[in-house]
Amino acid sequence: MRIFGKESSAVCFVESANKYEAIEEVIEHCSIFSSIADRPSFTRHVIARERLQTTGIGHGVAIAHGKVKGIDHVHIALGISYEGLEYESPDSLPVHFLFVIASSTALQMEYLASLSAILRAVRSDRIRSLLLDLQHNGSKRVIKEFLCMMESQHFTVASLQ
Repeated sequence: MRIFGKESSAVCFVESANKYEAIEEVIEHCSIFSSIADRPSFTRHVIARERLQTTGIGHGVAIAHGKVKGIDHVHIALGISYEGLEYESPDSLPVHFLFVIASSTALQMEYLASLSAILRAVRSDRIRSLLLDLQHNGSKRVIKEFLCMMESQHFTVASLQ
C-alpha cells in the first residue's frame, strides 16, 4: 500500500472476510513485523489469544495482540477492511480497523502507552471515517498525522484530538 508516496510498513488493506485470516494477512503484509524472528509462532499466539476472547472493542475496532520474546519495542500494524469483519464485538458491528500488536512482558509500559494513544485516536468518529475513506482523504492533516504515527511507531495523539 502506498501512503504519501512511500510504501507503508504499518498499514494494509485486508481482503479476508474471516477474522483469523485477516490477522494473518496483517502480520504477513505489514513489514513492521518482519524483524520478529518467529512470525509463524507470533501469528499462532495472536490467533490463540483471539480464540479465548474476542479483541473486538466496538465501533468497528479490534485490537489483536500477542507477546514476543526478544523484541525491544512494541510493533503495531493496522489492517483496514472496507467490507468489515464479523468479529463478535460487544456492539455486534463489523470490524473495519484491525490493529495487531506485538509486545513483550518487558515492554508493558510502552504497550499500555501505545494502546492508549491508539484508543484515543480511534474513538473519534471523524478519524474512523477518514481512515475508512483513506483513498479519498489521504491529504487531510489529521489522517496524515495518524498514519505518520503508525509508520514511525511513535504513539502520541496530542494533535489528533
